[in-house]
Amino acid sequence: MKKAFPVLWRYALVVVVSCALAFFISQNTAHAAARSTVENANPNIYGVAGPFMVQTLDLAWRDESRNRDIPMRVEFPKTESGVKKTFPLIVFSHGLGGSREGGVMWGQHWASHGYIVVHPQHVGSDETLWKGLKPREIIPNMKRAMSLENASARAADIKWVLDEITRQQQAGRAPFTNVDRGHIGMSGHSLGGQTTFAVIGQTNPLLPTMVSRDDRITAAIAFSPNARTKMALDKQYGSISMPVLSITGSNDGSMLDEGTSPEDRWLPYQTMPGGNLGHKYLLSFVDGDHMVFGGHAITRRPETNRDRQIQAGVKASTLAFWKATLNDDSAAKKWLEQGDFKATLVSADVFEFK
Repeated sequence: MKKAFPVLWRYALVVVVSCALAFFISQNTAHAAARSTVENANPNIYGVAGPFMVQTLDLAWRDESRNRDIPMRVEFPKTESGVKKTFPLIVFSHGLGGSREGGVMWGQHWASHGYIVVHPQHVGSDETLWKGLKPREIIPNMKRAMSLENASARAADIKWVLDEITRQQQAGRAPFTNVDRGHIGMSGHSLGGQTTFAVIGQTNPLLPTMVSRDDRITAAIAFSPNARTKMALDKQYGSISMPVLSITGSNDGSMLDEGTSPEDRWLPYQTMPGGNLGHKYLLSFVDGDHMVFGGHAITRRPETNRDRQIQAGVKASTLAFWKATLNDDSAAKKWLEQGDFKATLVSADVFEFK
């Protein structure tokens, strides 16, 4: 009996240690599984660069019918030689005083995921408005360029560019041979956002007979949109019947002292129909100003960590939108609409859709 106690004690100790070890392992496994579930529930897969290397091509196109030059930048996925593959097309329209370099940050990201992105430069409302001028001359010059004539010319640029891409494709010229002309998106920043609305169905109360809608376009993104003419907004935007993502920020106000408030940039979203006429999305970043949405290097002020956060959010949301609309990707639409994207934002950001 005296020898039995040490044996029983050792046995009990082994049992206790084994149970404790099993409990510890099971708890760690459960915690790891929980962490994995949390991490995998919200992957920001749309914010990282895609699988394609991106090539860039600068072109000098000319619309002879209008005696008008249209400088172009094209960003496109690099494909293996001899491999025939088509990609959706996205057109980006720069803001007032911009150039074909406007939006290249967004274009590079989209192209890396399998889109061909073209950036036309709109002569008359481009960088020639300020280059080489004295500072006191720039603002008046830019205000004069915000004219109905330039609005009409910009919309005509987009139509001509789409026509020319068709001609280039039919002539067998790369990279346009790889354009999927059945899936075309339109986007633009600031005045380019207004150009975007003009070619997707907005009516201008000052030009009621002008019809610039291009039915080849099936989805659109407007950065820093603005309803410059505030009358009859429901009529202006009421016939836009495709998916549209509007992106702005809480500091995205006037750039030319013309009275635009950050709230004004919500108006197109608020007055466009949704549902069966195409989902409409609104994304507003707290502390986001006008320059951060231009898609190019910020030069007027130092770049901040918040700028980089906003740029990351723009890349993710816009790519998911394009995949959902131009590629009919149900997983991207679910990620955008069912909470995963919103979970990547800070609490003061706004994301909603209808």
